[in-house]
Amino acid sequence: MTVSLWWLSVPLIIVLFLVLRFLNAKTQHATVKALSNPVCWAIVLIAALLVALKLPYEPFAEHSKVLSWLLEPAIVALALPLYQQFIHVKKNLLLILISCSLGVINATFVASLICYFFAAPAQLSASLASLSVTTPITLLVTESLGGIPSLAAAMVIFIGVLGAIFGNLIFSLINIRNAQAKGVAIGTACHAIGTASLISDQPKAGAFASVAMALSALLSAIIVPLLYPVIQHVLV
Repeated sequence: MTVSLWWLSVPLIIVLFLVLRFLNAKTQHATVKALSNPVCWAIVLIAALLVALKLPYEPFAEHSKVLSWLLEPAIVALALPLYQQFIHVKKNLLLILISCSLGVINATFVASLICYFFAAPAQLSASLASLSVTTPITLLVTESLGGIPSLAAAMVIFIGVLGAIFGNLIFSLINIRNAQAKGVAIGTACHAIGTASLISDQPKAGAFASVAMALSALLSAIIVPLLYPVIQHVLV
């Protein structure tokens, strides 16, 4: 069972993602390209396979930990488009900082407000307070608030996938064409997955998304632990 689960973890994930990414790259239609996001479909297909074969998730996750360890180096690699477009980012750094701060505050406030209206348990509310940040940071912040880190991580990934799929569609619908605005919005709200979706097709937007993602991570670690108790006190 151990060997079979190993072969159904790391090699399967890598091969499946590469195939899906290849098919996505060959797609020309913008809407179909967005809906065929390789991260989204890799998650769906692997989950379906585990259910169909009745395989336990815990050993599968244990065998694929090596991919989780690569998460942080992958985020660091996003600095390349930032370096390439640094001259444009430098001119707007203060505006990006303000935008990211407002994004983090808004995300925390809206999540808390929704949890309050639906009478969500305190632990669930704490798990959803720090979602405008990449996965490694949300794990630390959520744990400090008394939330469930695994739930927060799942929601961050879900939001990132939604941003990668629907981000450009939403920009088109509301007529947002500025690469800087697109990058800051995606980087602040949709983290590494959303940022990666911009880099290949829109390098300038990807550079702004990279710096927005990094700033949001730093700001979330500072703002959310201070802001969340205040919001909870006011709502209660």
